Amino acid sequence: MSRPTLSHIAEQLGVSTATVSLAMRGSPKISQKTRERVAVALKESGYIYQRSAAGLRTAKTHTVGIILNDISDPFCTTLLAAIEEELSKVGRVIFLCNSNESVERQTNFLRTMAEYNADGVIISPVIGTTPDDLLDRTGSSLPMVFVSRALFELDNDYVVNDDRQAAVLSARRLLDTGHRRIAFVGGEPSVSCFAARLQGYKEALGQASVAFDDALVKACTPTRSGGFAAARWVAGLVPRPTAAICYSDSVALGLNSGLQGEGLFPGTNFALVGHQDIEEAGFANPSLSTTSVSGREMGRIAVALLVERAANPDAPPQRRVLPSELVVRESCSISENDVLSGNAN
Repeated sequence: MSRPTLSHIAEQLGVSTATVSLAMRGSPKISQKTRERVAVALKESGYIYQRSAAGLRTAKTHTVGIILNDISDPFCTTLLAAIEEELSKVGRVIFLCNSNESVERQTNFLRTMAEYNADGVIISPVIGTTPDDLLDRTGSSLPMVFVSRALFELDNDYVVNDDRQAAVLSARRLLDTGHRRIAFVGGEPSVSCFAARLQGYKEALGQASVAFDDALVKACTPTRSGGFAAARWVAGLVPRPTAAICYSDSVALGLNSGLQGEGLFPGTNFALVGHQDIEEAGFANPSLSTTSVSGREMGRIAVALLVERAANPDAPPQRRVLPSELVVRESCSISENDVLSGNAN
C-alpha cells in the first residue's frame, strides 16, 4: 500500500491540497470544522508529516539543541523537564547533549546542530568553555541562549540565577549566628556561577568586617563525590571552620556525608548551607539549609528567549537574572558559640 499524500487526503475530502496544508498548520483562514475534518482524515490514513521536506521549504527544522552538564543532577533534571515541556508547546523537538563537562563533546554537538540547521541551542556551557569555543563552531546563524551558566563577554541572551545574592544570603545567615571561619566549597573558577558566588561571599564578609581568607576556599567538581572528598580538607584546616557554604546542593549533600566520617555533624557541631533547593534538600538528615533556584522558571524563560531570538535575530540581547531566597532548615541551626563551647543539642 502506497504512503498517503496530501493530494490523496484532499481528494478524499473534496478540497484543495492548499486547504489541507493550511489546515495542518492551524491557519485561521480555514474553518474549525474543516480543520477537524482534515485532522481526522490524516489520523485515519496514517499520514506522516515530512518535517525534512518542510524544513527545506521554510528554512526551519523545528528542532532545538539542549546542552546540559549532568542530567543525573537533580537540578539539571528539573531544568531539562521544564525546557522540553515549554518547547513542546511551541512545536519544537529537542536534541539533547549530556556534555559531562566535556568541551569536545559540546563542540561536536554544536557542529551537528549547525549542520542540521536547528532553530537554536539552549546551552549551559561546560567547565573551561571559552568564547572561541562557541563563536568558531556555530557561526552567527545559530541562535544560542545561555541557561544557568553564561559567558558574559558574549552578546547572547541568557537566564541565570543571582548567584552573588545567593552567596550573600548564605554568608549573612552564618555571620549573624556568630560564625567567622566559613568555608566556601565547590565549583570551578572558570564557571560564571563560581565567580559570582565567590564575589557575594567576599561582600558579606566585608560587611561584617571579617577578613577574606583564601585558604577557606576549595574548588571542586560540582558533584556529590566532589563534596564528599572536600570533607577531609575541611576537617584538616587549622583553625577548623565552624560552617561551610556550598556551590550546590549536590556538593552540600556529599560534604554532609563526608563530614560525618570526620566527626562533624551539620546542625549539631557544624553549620552547612547549600544552593538550588532541590527536592532532596528537605528530606536529608539533617534537612539542608539552602538558597533557592527555580529550575522550572529558568527553563520557561530560556525557551521564551530562544523563540523570540529565532523570530527577531537582530534584536538586542536579553539578560534575565532570577532572584534567590534563603531556605533555613536544620543544617545551619547551630551557632559558632555552640560549636566552640560544645553546647550543641
